[in-house]
Amino acid sequence: MHDSRLVEMLRTLSPAEIKELDKWLRSPFANQREEVVRLFGYLVDKLDSAKAAALKKEVVHKKLFPGEAFDEKRMAYTMSRLNLAAQSWLVFAEQQSGGEAAYRLQLAKALRKRGLEQQSERELRLAEAALQAQPHRNMDFHQLSHQLHLERYESSASRQRTAARSFQEWSDEESIVFAAKKLKQASTAHLHKAISEANLQIDFLEEVLAFVEQRQLMNLPAVGIYYLGYKAMTEEEPGAWFGQLREAMRRHFQQFPKAEMRDIYLLAVNYCIRQINTRQQGEEQVFFLRQVFDLYTEGLDNEVFIENGVLSRFTYKNIANAGLGLKAFDWVEAFLHQYKEKVEAPHRESAYLFNLASLYFRKPDYDRALELLTRAEFDDVLHNLDARRMLLRIYFDRGELDALESLLDSFTIFLRRRKDVGYLRQNYLNLIRFTKKLLQTPASERAAREKLRSEIMDCKALAEREWLLGRI
Repeated sequence: MHDSRLVEMLRTLSPAEIKELDKWLRSPFANQREEVVRLFGYLVDKLDSAKAAALKKEVVHKKLFPGEAFDEKRMAYTMSRLNLAAQSWLVFAEQQSGGEAAYRLQLAKALRKRGLEQQSERELRLAEAALQAQPHRNMDFHQLSHQLHLERYESSASRQRTAARSFQEWSDEESIVFAAKKLKQASTAHLHKAISEANLQIDFLEEVLAFVEQRQLMNLPAVGIYYLGYKAMTEEEPGAWFGQLREAMRRHFQQFPKAEMRDIYLLAVNYCIRQINTRQQGEEQVFFLRQVFDLYTEGLDNEVFIENGVLSRFTYKNIANAGLGLKAFDWVEAFLHQYKEKVEAPHRESAYLFNLASLYFRKPDYDRALELLTRAEFDDVLHNLDARRMLLRIYFDRGELDALESLLDSFTIFLRRRKDVGYLRQNYLNLIRFTKKLLQTPASERAAREKLRSEIMDCKALAEREWLLGRI
């Protein structure tokens, strides 16, 4: 029962959601069995228990049905009924999350179908007013606006003049929604292609770009944000586009829900990280690293990276890395301690230890870094890459050549086998190649060393460029 779908789902609920589900279960409309309510109360009380025995079926059965012999079938039925009732509440809660405008739109539809046209018209006007009053102007806003205009058209189809106007507004909103969706897809697909080399095709993209530019739809937040993001990722000179994207993010922050704003921040962050990994000039890398750091600190202040009280372990690591790249060691150490408890519990300790190891590595304090790296478990490919990169530098700088050669061989095999490292594969393969060349080129051979320096400078995809040049 500890690993059941029911318990897994209940663990995702916030305290407010648990209260609402409790009310739902006590309603005869949703549930008529008292044992289901008791099971819910018991499970909620034991969800954070460190003892798995507390969630054994036999133990739970004894609490639900004291004095009765264990009945596997009855226990299964009770769990199933609770699970179904909880799922029905999730659907209900999702339907209610659309806000007043969505609610009144559905009511207007229902009233029109019953021939209550005046009541339907009133609800439709209230829905339109509610939509305009809400702060967000994202894709969902235009999607709901499109549905409202469609309902307006359906309700006025018999009146030719007003029906034509409603039809045009319905069509315009549908075009905006389509353009926003395609640009969001294109931006996301471009990131997937960069990270995993996935070959994703977005149909009608060129037509959508031309349409957006022709109609000046970039001024709409739902379209403009993703238009600027796509341009920044695909143009040869992306600096100006990225600057416009950052300006738009600040200007339209309140017009997007936090969940979508988080995706936009991560879109901008991933763009900057790719620029850092592909640019040759140190000052360019520092510029984009500063942009990453500013995006993360701004996002922390705005709480866009915290979802249901949780900070992703990947975001936790990336924020720390941004600070370490700027040598903000005190800030990083404070951040790691402050936000440790917000990292998802199953990965909290390993993420904390890994990032603390990175901190000591950058200082550098190799003894403490090695000690921590041996205690961390790496269940993510990017953590694996970072750990191997740190070990490579530590072994090289300490002159531990046997360990280094073994690592270089195993690192190469790892990169060849993994298909999910994208453009990073070539960055690290080149790091391995130049590390081997450096080992094979004695310091006394100055001409050979200068040639190697030029090769490193000219290589476009290379991790640890500055470190390699420093070792020349």
